[in-house]
Amino acid sequence: MKIKITQEMKEKIFIGSVIVTLALLLYFFMVHFSSVAAFWKQVTSILSAFIFGFGFAFLLNPIMMAIENKIFTNWNHSSKRVLSLLIAFLITILVVGSLSILIIQSTLDSIKDLVDNYQLYIEEFTVLLTSFIKNQGLDENWINSIIGTSDQILETLTIGIPSILSTSYSIVGVFINILIGTVSGLYLLLDKEKLIRHVKKLTYAVFPEEKAMYMGRFANNAQRIFNNFIVGKAIDSLIIGIICYIGLTLLNIEYAALFSFIIGMTNMIPVFGPFIGAIPGIFILLIMDPGQCLTFIIFVIILQQFDGNILGPLILGDKLGLPSFWILFSVTIGGSLFGIVGMFLGVPVFALFYFTVKEFANIRLEKKKLTDII
Repeated sequence: MKIKITQEMKEKIFIGSVIVTLALLLYFFMVHFSSVAAFWKQVTSILSAFIFGFGFAFLLNPIMMAIENKIFTNWNHSSKRVLSLLIAFLITILVVGSLSILIIQSTLDSIKDLVDNYQLYIEEFTVLLTSFIKNQGLDENWINSIIGTSDQILETLTIGIPSILSTSYSIVGVFINILIGTVSGLYLLLDKEKLIRHVKKLTYAVFPEEKAMYMGRFANNAQRIFNNFIVGKAIDSLIIGIICYIGLTLLNIEYAALFSFIIGMTNMIPVFGPFIGAIPGIFILLIMDPGQCLTFIIFVIILQQFDGNILGPLILGDKLGLPSFWILFSVTIGGSLFGIVGMFLGVPVFALFYFTVKEFANIRLEKKKLTDII
């Protein structure tokens, strides 16, 4: 007897195959995580220049398209694309260069002053801590068993200097990767419509029309989610860094530029960013002046609350569509698996996964005529 396979049976077979495949991939990933992580690290290292180029093109694209659509509306495509890309690139270089000069100069001055005076800070901190222990009637040798003498502290701090200096040899390689990445990003923007058209043709050639359309929507959602998150967090972090610098300056906190730069950069990490960025400042200020350290901690907590409850929602709104629990979940899991990069990219990646699953569930419910549940 010949069995007739209906469309519903085909869909069930397809869904079952997808579930089994995902389960097997998850099992393989968990069992061989170290090998997968090592392979991923090697691949990203080889392709680092092109990954940078893709990210550069992704950030530059909105500026280029705005110029192209509002200024060179009536020009032919090739001419307005080249001019728009050139203007967008020059604007980016001008803005980034100006900010870098202002921020890096102040930051380098703070680092130089810290390096010149760190021995004095360590000695003063040791004297202060010794005095505190004596006043509390504790054993004077306790301090040496915990943190060692000032000479031992200095020796510990200077152990890392050779390794820090050795990283300077990789600067040339980083510069070359940035140069290659910038050029590849510019080429991507020049020919992006052609590249998108080729990918679309290949997708429709390989997959059924319905699946190809779904993959197109997936790509559009990915672009929207990552663009909203990265651009929004960049603006948010810049504002937080400026507010942090103004606040620390008004509070007369030492090395305000250095600490503000670190906090502004780490603020790109959702939820935990400002606290991670505050750790170096806490240690440095604890040695220099415990009173300033306490003021700094209180200020960072207030700043984080302002960012999380007022500034962040004002800039990002609910564009990601993720509940707070899943944001915390994605940051934690991403950080556990891939470190700082995972903490940063965990949110948009999980937001894309969350949106995809939600859309799939809605489609299935509509086919089952259970729209009242949606």
